[in-house]
Amino acid sequence: MEVAIVSEKGMRPTMEDAHFVDSDFAGKGWLYAGIYDGHGGEAAAEYASQNLSRIFRERLLSGLPPAKAFMESYQAVSDQMNELDSGTTSVDVLIREGKAYAANVGDARAIVVGRKGVQQLTVDHRLDNPDERQRVERMGGRIWYPYTYRGVQGIMPTRTLGDSYFKPVGIIATPSVGEYEITDDDFLLLAACDGLFDFMENEEIARLAREYISPESLLEALKHEILVNRLGTDNLTMVAVSLAL
Repeated sequence: MEVAIVSEKGMRPTMEDAHFVDSDFAGKGWLYAGIYDGHGGEAAAEYASQNLSRIFRERLLSGLPPAKAFMESYQAVSDQMNELDSGTTSVDVLIREGKAYAANVGDARAIVVGRKGVQQLTVDHRLDNPDERQRVERMGGRIWYPYTYRGVQGIMPTRTLGDSYFKPVGIIATPSVGEYEITDDDFLLLAACDGLFDFMENEEIARLAREYISPESLLEALKHEILVNRLGTDNLTMVAVSLAL
C-alpha cells in the first residue's frame, strides 16, 4: 500500500498536530495510521502519537477484537494524561485482511473514497451532533455554541483524549469505532484533522482524489487548495493510503 503524509503548521503560530504511521504494524504487514490534533499545547498530541498505537497493539495481540482494543487503548491513554494541561482529538485506522477499522474522538475524520462514492468511517463529536449535545447538557456543561464551558474555560470537541478539567461536564474519551469491508470500487483511505474537513466536504475531497490518483499527488493538491486557495487558518495533517492491490 502506497502511503503519503502531509503535516503543515499553516497560519497558526504553533504546531499542535502529531501523527503516527506504521506500514508493517505488529510485524504483520498491517497498516496503522493515527492523527492527533492537540489544543492547549502540543503535549497531549505528542503523547498520543507516541503511546496509543503501542497500547492498541498490546491489546490487539492479546486477542481483543479491534473495536474493543481501540476502546481500551483510548481510555488508557487519556487516563495517563491527567497531569497534562492539554488535550487532543484523535483518529486512528487499522487496515488488515481487506478491512479498515477506525476509531476517533473529536472532529478528526477518516473516509474511504471509491470510484463512485465516498464513505465516512468516523463520527464527528461536536455540539451540532444532537447526541453529543444532550450528553454534555445532562452532565452540566454550559453551552455557548460551538463551545462547552466549565467555569470560564471552553472546548469545542465533545470527546477528546486528556482534558481532565472538562471530564466532569461530559467531555469523554470513549471513541466511536467502526469496521468497513474494503470493496473493489475503493481506491483510497484518507485520515485528517479538522484543518482539512472544516474547509472541504467529503464529496469535494473525493472528486479531487479521482483526479489526483496517487496519495502523494492528492495530498499536495489538498494542501494547496486548503492553505492557498481557501486560506485555511488551522494546522493541517493528512494521511492518504492507496487501497489498490
